[in-house]
Amino acid sequence: MNDFILATAESQTMLSHMGLYGLAAIVEDGGLEGVRLSWTRGMTPRPVLSAPRATPETIGEIVRRHAARHDSPESWPSRPVRNGEQRALMSPRITVITSREDWESLQDRRHDVLDRLTDARAMLDLRLIAALGEPSYWRFNRQGQRLQDDGASRLEMQPRNQGSEFVGNRIRPLAAAVAARTAAAVSDGLLGRTIRDEIGGDAQASRTPTGFASPGPTDNALAWCALWGISQFPIAHRTQRFAATTGHIGQGIAGYLYVPVWDGQWRTARLRSIIASGQLRRFARNGLSLDDSEPDDPTAGQWLANRGVTSVIRFPVKRFGSDSAPERRAMLGERVKTGRR
Repeated sequence: MNDFILATAESQTMLSHMGLYGLAAIVEDGGLEGVRLSWTRGMTPRPVLSAPRATPETIGEIVRRHAARHDSPESWPSRPVRNGEQRALMSPRITVITSREDWESLQDRRHDVLDRLTDARAMLDLRLIAALGEPSYWRFNRQGQRLQDDGASRLEMQPRNQGSEFVGNRIRPLAAAVAARTAAAVSDGLLGRTIRDEIGGDAQASRTPTGFASPGPTDNALAWCALWGISQFPIAHRTQRFAATTGHIGQGIAGYLYVPVWDGQWRTARLRSIIASGQLRRFARNGLSLDDSEPDDPTAGQWLANRGVTSVIRFPVKRFGSDSAPERRAMLGERVKTGRR
């Protein structure tokens, strides 16, 4: 097995976890066999992707090809809500839709994308789209106003100022930036040898992390993988409340995000099953003062420890900016140990 270590990625930053998850999903989808995920030992564990063919050249080329495929005019990120406009069809949060005809058109066009991806057996694409959610036509407040954003994942933290949205303002430009690199430049960015923030202009206030870290220059290959890491966090739509997002606890846009750190090597399927488990959610919730009827579970930590989880990292989500265009951000995480050594 060869180890590909994200050497500058720290466990206290949500971006590091999402980068590992997305990278594993992308390279596995791209044909790399025997993919395993793990963390280095020590005081500052780093995320590791392992596979028999996990060389920098192989991984860099798979990620580059993946970005290039989604940078093409025929790809689903390139599809607009309507022909001739910039808003992306598959974004879960877009400018308010006001008429029944526009809602029906939106749904017809979205269903066409899903049918095409299903026919192509593009499972990772379908996972990401499902995990992102969709504009909510079914949710209204007491005044009869549609709560259009309530069908979106809480991991989708793209600021909505000036009409911006997730697919058009993050997926599209990141796909173009990563596709324009060489395979070596992609792997160098993932390994932490270089940091190139093409879409953020390498600015100190760059929003390329998209809520998974504080603003700042972020390598675009790492950011690309991190956004695809959302594919590992399914959501459940609800008629009476906002969508329930795996890896999120709390009310509305506040609360916490949480992820596991484990001992040993995991397959991506095992990662998804642990992330979606009720035991992980209940353990992450222990000791927090949240308006939630779900009780704490004193056995959850032992259940997780038995499966190799050494700790859970909780990231408080803070809100910045204006009320009209709030920016949500996962702050530095707090480690909660399960008791496994």
